[in-house]
Amino acid sequence: MKEYVMIPFQVEEDKLEEAKKAINELISNVRENEPGTLLYKSLQLKKDPTSFVHFMVFADNASHMHHRTAKYVLEFVKKLYSLCPNEPYPIFLENFDSCGIALEP
Repeated sequence: MKEYVMIPFQVEEDKLEEAKKAINELISNVRENEPGTLLYKSLQLKKDPTSFVHFMVFADNASHMHHRTAKYVLEFVKKLYSLCPNEPYPIFLENFDSCGIALEP
């Protein structure tokens, strides 16, 4: 069963470029090492560029656990938390209804 996770967070304004670099590195590692991560999307708020939402879709719980325990994810979390005024927190979601194509090339 697929697992859905959303993580909203905000970074310090003077740390924005550092955060964006860390996010790009993380997503590159996910792309290369996690076939069970069906979608990992980093979204930046238009009205507040220091605010982000990470949205993830995992093929199953095993894929989710693989992601959460990957060394590069643990390093990213440590770095990201140091850039945020408040600790990010995951929100676990259940799929209710949808349409369209969620995956992009």
